[in-house]
Amino acid sequence: MKLRRSFLVTVLSVALVLILFTSVNAQNRNQSDVTGPIPEEPNITEPTTTGGGGIEIDRTIFDRNFESAPVDQAVEQFEELQAVEIGERYGTSFYGDVASTKEIADTLRNLCQQTGQNAALLYVTSLQDKLDLILILPSGATQSSASNSKCLNSATANLEPIRKNIPEAKHSLVQKTAQDFRQKITNFRNEKNRYLVPSQQLYQWIVAPFETTLQANKINTLIFSMDSGLRSLPIAALNDGKQFIIEKYSVALIPSFSLTDTRFAPIAQSQVLAIGVSESTEDQVPLPFAGVEISTLTNQIWRGQSQSLLNNTSTIENLKSVSSKQKFGIIHLATHGQFNPGELSQSYIQLWNEKIRLNQLRSLSQELKWSAEPKVEMLVLSACTTALGNDEAELGFAGLAVQAGVKTALGSLWYVSDEGSLALMTKFYDELKTKSLRSLALREAQLGMLKGEVRIQDGKLRLAENNIVPLPPEIDAPENLTLSHPYFWSAFTVVGNWN
Repeated sequence: MKLRRSFLVTVLSVALVLILFTSVNAQNRNQSDVTGPIPEEPNITEPTTTGGGGIEIDRTIFDRNFESAPVDQAVEQFEELQAVEIGERYGTSFYGDVASTKEIADTLRNLCQQTGQNAALLYVTSLQDKLDLILILPSGATQSSASNSKCLNSATANLEPIRKNIPEAKHSLVQKTAQDFRQKITNFRNEKNRYLVPSQQLYQWIVAPFETTLQANKINTLIFSMDSGLRSLPIAALNDGKQFIIEKYSVALIPSFSLTDTRFAPIAQSQVLAIGVSESTEDQVPLPFAGVEISTLTNQIWRGQSQSLLNNTSTIENLKSVSSKQKFGIIHLATHGQFNPGELSQSYIQLWNEKIRLNQLRSLSQELKWSAEPKVEMLVLSACTTALGNDEAELGFAGLAVQAGVKTALGSLWYVSDEGSLALMTKFYDELKTKSLRSLALREAQLGMLKGEVRIQDGKLRLAENNIVPLPPEIDAPENLTLSHPYFWSAFTVVGNWN
């Protein structure tokens, strides 16, 4: 059953809303039917503007309506808010049905039965006077599950979505804490472990209120749909005072459930197109480790299932040429990417002789048929950076998968380091090849770095004690480098389909 959508009439401040947003797009239509026939392509209009200026959202009115709405309607309102904000950023209108809370819960259960990963969805809304949290568990979940089965089969006696308010977490305080967290974790040489104070505070506000329920229902994956100002949080580095969240859960970020293609496909079977720029081009600093990253991915981990375009071959013309001959499930880009505020043309992905501007990405995706079946499963940006804390920049990052027409985007919130990106990406693909689950593979890579198992030692990259990647002498790798600080691993975020 789809929810009625009437709140847009009162929430958005211009009458144009009634024409443009009678509803938002549920990408690939009904996402809860993950085991049924392949859904139709999403009805997404061509971009008509560069975003930012068509529709204004009155947050005071939204907050008042959201706060008083029953939980099912509140979820609908938040879903539509995300679609409006991302649509405005990308100059795109979304049409379709919003998934109900029951459909979301059913989808989570069905996906668990396919993947073995038991996921819950957490909506995080920052109201002026409190933090409003809504947790949706898989169908069949209970307050204190007695089942020994990780994936519950029964859709009866479901636990309704759980809503909690955190009155001490006022909007201004949450935003200040989030900014403090980002600043300290990215300035690790000077701040050391001072990031732990805001990290633990955010964990206590956002995750801790549901800890007992998550454990009772054997949840091992947490999906976050975040409000403005929180989408650029390095979720993986949230800390409960004893351990990081990734030591308990795989984590991922979605713009909204209705804008996420949740269908499961075993990604390890995908063909990979790896594109890299290791040399200096168009005034960009060189990324010497990118060449090793591309070589290791295509010649070792994904050998026989990959092609590469490196340096002067990494052009849009060559991308179009190889894409016309081969369908790729993974597009890997080991090159500079920038998510900046302002016009979309200010954000880009660097190729050898030109940039793919963010306002050009959808048309390029459509030309290359990334959203056509079989759809591109994942777009990876291993050396990107985002203007942290800026609403426009974080919307660009959070909406990347939607704009690119792919199921999943994996990128970094800040530029980690050439060595750190190589280490995480190599371990990620090594895990992905065997586990075939995106958020789980990322978690294993992050844990490997956190525990010191993934490191540079004696001039070599060690993924495990018996898994060593030689580093060529010409790239001037450090003799020894520990990568355990979350600066090196928590920037990397799965956005969109987490399976």
